[in-house]
Amino acid sequence: MRTRLFLLLLFPLTSIFAQSTTDSSTFEYRTIPNNAYKVGERLKYSIKYGVVKAVNTEIAVVKDTVVRGRECYKIEYTARTVPIFDNFYRVDDRYETFIDKQGQFPHSFKQQIREGKYERDEWMEFFHDQGMAKSLIHNQEFKMVPYAQDILSAYFYVRTLNLRAMKDGSIIELNNVSDKEVIPLKIKIRNRDLLETELGVFRTIVVEPIVQGVGLFKSDGQILIWMTDDENKIPIRIKIKVVVGSLSADIESMEGLRNPLKSKMKE
Repeated sequence: MRTRLFLLLLFPLTSIFAQSTTDSSTFEYRTIPNNAYKVGERLKYSIKYGVVKAVNTEIAVVKDTVVRGRECYKIEYTARTVPIFDNFYRVDDRYETFIDKQGQFPHSFKQQIREGKYERDEWMEFFHDQGMAKSLIHNQEFKMVPYAQDILSAYFYVRTLNLRAMKDGSIIELNNVSDKEVIPLKIKIRNRDLLETELGVFRTIVVEPIVQGVGLFKSDGQILIWMTDDENKIPIRIKIKVVVGSLSADIESMEGLRNPLKSKMKE
């Protein structure tokens, strides 16, 4: 079980090559307001394989910074196995993304995966005004649709959208970048639901990434994400059924939220 699946639970991948016609001389950066998160937010989850807790994960908005003259948020994701699992399948993953404050798109993305014997490193720089991206690890450039997201920044972009105004059945479309490819992704608003967690009962919006993948993601099951039905839009439970079994991620703690947690029901 590889815990980068936690992020793929949020945003699974299919692939096509990108074609770009961006003219940097006339390019104007978009503006998308962010009323969902802020520096200091820290969300902790546990990933279970079946009913067994195997991995602790954390997503944190760690600081304000500047990348190529643009104001950004630096955001980190980490995943580590609980000690009892280290002897069987040790996990130590780290992702970083630098999200443009004005337009909610990434300028830089770093990835370090250590899972059992599997290792992978990546460092991508995004040049949206030029319609291209560059892998610094592999020293390769490729065409990219402007405002394409890395797998971590995509999660924060969706949170800035007005999900509460979207009707059941609505579709969100965006593009991800992975392995020097641009990847189209659709996310469906399924329904509203009350969800009981260790932190209490929440009103939630249930969303479903529309999967066309193969391998682990080739299954009859669905990926479902329960997000708080308030301005924060925090995923508090994620479930997926895959060929090798089932995976789930449940929130354990949250701090530094931008808005009151109005979706939580009073006891």
